[in-house]
Amino acid sequence: MKIKCFDATELPIEEWQESYGTNAEIFCWPVASDFSLRASLSQVSDSNYLKQYTKGKRLCVSLDNGNLSIVDCQQQRHSMAKIGDTFYAPAQQLAKLELQGSSVRLLNLLFNPERWSVTSQIITQEHRLPIGQAGMVYVLAGEWDVFGANCNSMKVNQGGWWLPDIGEGHLTPSEAGSKLIWLDITAYSVNKL
Repeated sequence: MKIKCFDATELPIEEWQESYGTNAEIFCWPVASDFSLRASLSQVSDSNYLKQYTKGKRLCVSLDNGNLSIVDCQQQRHSMAKIGDTFYAPAQQLAKLELQGSSVRLLNLLFNPERWSVTSQIITQEHRLPIGQAGMVYVLAGEWDVFGANCNSMKVNQGGWWLPDIGEGHLTPSEAGSKLIWLDITAYSVNKL
């Protein structure tokens, strides 16, 4: 398998109820209601609640500097004011989005915590894909040369994802100031289950 590239401007957009935002699905694997991984981009334009799911865990990553907080079911406030800020919670948990000011974007990953662990970081230098590990990237600034993918380069609002069976690949910044969000998605071994 190669890195599967996407362009956020070409993804189908779904309006939230009452026009509080939009959602654009990047991928769902496997493609079924019993998914193991599901990624999307959200544009939050007003205070609202995150969609609840019956199972799984949620990771939200802020893609903008803005005035957004997420309030969890214990009434703890999690700041999502800076690019790269994260929020982890069970997907069935009711979580409120509190927005003041202009709209902000979130990268969302729903995953099965019995199969995967997920971490997020901002990358500014060449990075190789770890063998036997899934992942996802989203370009925040600049341009990146991509090797081992169905595209040769990625620019702002573009990204890619891969499953653990990827052979090899790497991303290299092609201009100064390039940065991207990198999600490491690690499968638990059968022995750990």
